[in-house]
Amino acid sequence: MLALNPDSRFELEEDILLQALPELDYYYAFNTKDGDNFKLNHTAHWALATIGSGVNYSELMEGFSKKFDLDGKTAEQDLKEVLQYALENKIIKEVKP
Repeated sequence: MLALNPDSRFELEEDILLQALPELDYYYAFNTKDGDNFKLNHTAHWALATIGSGVNYSELMEGFSKKFDLDGKTAEQDLKEVLQYALENKIIKEVKP
């Protein structure tokens, strides 16, 4: 499982573009360089969009928990799954503070 500390920071990879059509429940991340695309759910899209605005892990976790009304343990587990998927697929990258 992904090991994170409160100060961990992430950012979208350079060639990633997020797209949302909430009225159709479509959420995507596109890699404009190689054409890869990833279908996301609303919560994953929210997390990636928030990462794009520049937050550390503790801020992201707090916002995620509040936004989706989740207890701390559930929020942490769900968010780590999103981050793991995004890291593995080169949608985001961890940056040094």
